[in-house]
Amino acid sequence: MDAVGVSINYAHLAGHNTIRASVMGGEARPARPEELAAMEEMLSAGMEEGAFGLSTGLVYAPACFADKEELTALCRVSARGGGLLATHMRSEGDGLLEAMDEVMSAAASAKLPLQISHLKTAGERNWDKLDEAFARIERAREMGVDVTCDRYPYTASNTHLSALLPDWAHDGAFDEKMERLADPETRAKIRGEIMRSHPESSYWEKVLISRVFTEANRSCEGFTLARLGETRGVAPVDAMLDLLIEERMNVEVLIFMMSAENMRRILGKPYVMVGSDAGALTHEPPLGAGRPHPRNFGTFPFVLGALARDEGLFPMEEAIRKMTSAPCERLGIADRGRLSVGMKADLVLFDPDEIRDECTYERPIAYPSGIEMVLVNGEIVVESGSHTGVRPGRALRKLSRREMANV
Repeated sequence: MDAVGVSINYAHLAGHNTIRASVMGGEARPARPEELAAMEEMLSAGMEEGAFGLSTGLVYAPACFADKEELTALCRVSARGGGLLATHMRSEGDGLLEAMDEVMSAAASAKLPLQISHLKTAGERNWDKLDEAFARIERAREMGVDVTCDRYPYTASNTHLSALLPDWAHDGAFDEKMERLADPETRAKIRGEIMRSHPESSYWEKVLISRVFTEANRSCEGFTLARLGETRGVAPVDAMLDLLIEERMNVEVLIFMMSAENMRRILGKPYVMVGSDAGALTHEPPLGAGRPHPRNFGTFPFVLGALARDEGLFPMEEAIRKMTSAPCERLGIADRGRLSVGMKADLVLFDPDEIRDECTYERPIAYPSGIEMVLVNGEIVVESGSHTGVRPGRALRKLSRREMANV
């Protein structure tokens, strides 16, 4: 990244899914001792190279096949390197509380900080679990477990359509997965499990196709699965499975499954930071193709403008802390995140009366208004709403505990 040049600073985590896939492929089974040792070695090397910790998406294959012992062992490696665990938990809906217990137990056992990524209660039947989720986090914090969270200010998630398949359908190599979808008997089994998980017809109205990768299906972007099924004259679940085959699993979706009230309550907690959970997108193809989630362009100005200024959810200073000093402190970055003599000059100059996001779900690719200038490492990257073309960003590296002690 330093050689190519980037416009922002970039802090890396070592990815559990990548490490497990490198050692075990997509196999749906616990790791053997020698495989776990290989994963630990890869993670240790990543930490030596400057990773800030371990990241795991336990809802996605192949990490979804990992057991608690594997997760805890890798957490210990991250802890030895002074890193954290950042996790997309195994469930954010029906199994939310159990998933929280799993990652908090692993973090406590390994004695490392835990970052629960984009805390949410997914699905209306799970919205009332939020009080208990808060209670478990706060009990753990009182007991000395270093737990914090992050959240984006929207009620729709963004993921791959294949994430709606049962875990076992992801076992093995890519060709094996495709064969399962095409095999009538296996497809019927997959279909049955999905329908049992989502028997309500309204579910299919809440899954919006945001991006496909073939021109043949480009017209599907912006369709719900319910509408796709109507257009094709089949049930939504069958339209979904057909689309996965046609696109060779490359379909991105938005899922409208969260409570706006819960989102605000989560963001209001002092231990919750603002995180976009966004990809690195531009306003033009290829990275700006499809109909991406508005969080890619709107997260931070929406929090500053709509939530802090207009609604008064928290003071502007608290909104800024959640985006700047709090994340830097979490990662152990001592020379960024605050305005102070001797700190790195990563600065955003905005008008608090004018800052606002300009994107919607229908028009998701739009730059915000009210931002006058952005400096990265002291160089002007954005001025008067235009990119200057400079790339002063760096790949940041985690300091060792000894180095941190001397800062």
